Amino acid sequence: MAENIDKLLAIFFSILIFAQAYCIRSAVGTWIFPACLFSIAWFAFTFFPLVVLFNVPVEPLSVLFIALCVFSFSLSALPFNWTKAFENNKKKDDDDSAKFNSGFMRKLFYFSSISAVVFTIISVISNGFDLYSMIFDILDTSGKYAAMRGQGELDYGSWGRLSIIFTYATAVLGGLVYYGEKKRIQKFIFIFMAFAPSLFVMLTQSAKLILFLSIAFFYGSIFVRKIYSNQLTLVNSAFFARLIGYGLLLFPLVAVSFLSRGMSDNDDATGIFHKVSNSFFSYVFGHLYAFSDWFSHYLGGRTELNYSDSFFSYGNYTFQSVFDFFGSKKIFPAGVYEEYFSYQEMFTTNIYTIFRGLIYDFGSVGTLLFMFLLGLVIHAFFYRLLNSRNSWISCVVFIISIVCFQASFIISLFMARYMYLLIVVLFLFLVANDLIWKKYKVKR
Repeated sequence: MAENIDKLLAIFFSILIFAQAYCIRSAVGTWIFPACLFSIAWFAFTFFPLVVLFNVPVEPLSVLFIALCVFSFSLSALPFNWTKAFENNKKKDDDDSAKFNSGFMRKLFYFSSISAVVFTIISVISNGFDLYSMIFDILDTSGKYAAMRGQGELDYGSWGRLSIIFTYATAVLGGLVYYGEKKRIQKFIFIFMAFAPSLFVMLTQSAKLILFLSIAFFYGSIFVRKIYSNQLTLVNSAFFARLIGYGLLLFPLVAVSFLSRGMSDNDDATGIFHKVSNSFFSYVFGHLYAFSDWFSHYLGGRTELNYSDSFFSYGNYTFQSVFDFFGSKKIFPAGVYEEYFSYQEMFTTNIYTIFRGLIYDFGSVGTLLFMFLLGLVIHAFFYRLLNSRNSWISCVVFIISIVCFQASFIISLFMARYMYLLIVVLFLFLVANDLIWKKYKVKR
């Protein structure tokens, strides 16, 4: 009975996250707003795990803490005059929006997509695999690659970083050229090439996160196009139809990626189904319960695991790549955290959300302050995006922020060095496109 009360209380806190998102949407007039999007993300990341796995116990205070972090982030939007900003955004004309679909942008998109696949092939070969096994023995290759990654034996090198950067850049450019395209065949070509690099990585390396983040990059750039076109509706009825269609297409590919991790040896259909469902729950729902158990430990309550804590890291868990650049000696295991939280045979995960690392870095009160300051920066760039016709750094920051919102249920993306390089690459792409557009007005 007590566990049911805890679960209902946690669901109530999750609903509060959505309620404040709705209030913000009512105030600014659109869901395409940083505070709304971050709130929607964390409503989904909390509500669905709580409801779908209702019988799994949870510490409700962990969900309350997440809600407070989201509220703190949203509070940072108050200093800005959003009525004026959205009015200024209406002054953008068709020419401002059309430049994203220029001939140069399309050529850059094709180049980026092909380059991403080539760099991925070179990166995989540099780690001891061959092209034949990547194509004709994909399950074995993917499984071995995942095992090497889990043991920290991979050498990503320059080719690996280029692979990741161009894979994500392709998704961004794909969203920019896809939006507004009328021809169905052309739209299909754009969306296929936008996700071909991430699908290739997922199938050959069993790296589902690449596809997950590529989708966020794609829709982040779609949102930029919507802003420039003054079409501020988040979704429509056609979106859900496309979502179901693309989901049905992707499901077998994701299942193949799951099968690469030791499942292909199991010929029993029931066993395969159980393991696939276990992997699905681990990836989609496990994060909340893992954080809940750790947060209970943080509060001094009862936990399933004994945790090895690393408090007062002053930003290492949030900005690891920056600390590494300046010579930090802190060493992280391959999955950042060594503990694997599991519940019966339903799921197993070492994903503890961005908030465990933030509490290690800044403490609980410091995390709330950090979320406010982060929100202040993101909302300031978004305010600039609405008021300006050509603030390309604002466009890039907004797209990156969408991805960070989506990835926050896993970890801070700024632990990865490639995120900073990607910001520079995307900024240079947009600046170059703008300069060429102004000089030649190349529209196709």
